[in-house]
Amino acid sequence: MTDGKVGYGRPPKKSQFKPGVSGNPKGRPKRDPAAVTNIIKTTLNAVIQYRDRGRTKTGTRTEIGLRKLVENAMNGDLQAAATLLEYRIQASRYGDIGVETVEVTGGLPRADG
Repeated sequence: MTDGKVGYGRPPKKSQFKPGVSGNPKGRPKRDPAAVTNIIKTTLNAVIQYRDRGRTKTGTRTEIGLRKLVENAMNGDLQAAATLLEYRIQASRYGDIGVETVEVTGGLPRADG
């Protein structure tokens, strides 16, 4: 018998794909990266309600996350403080973020005494 059998899963040699030629020349279309950024933006800018000092308030998820980050930094979480400073540096690159003075009392003693 010859090696050129034809049947299920064995098309004739003349109708097989030639080497270097794809069976799907256009290929699968790439995902639109703008769609992912729109999903992230929509999710972070979604308005939700939260409670602050017994009152119901409305804000975006980004705003609430930043408020929580500030609260954690003020309560002594050094990683939250570092993250907050990184966000401030990033924000200052893209525009005026204003100036606020924060006074910290009872912090760690300075190394020089």
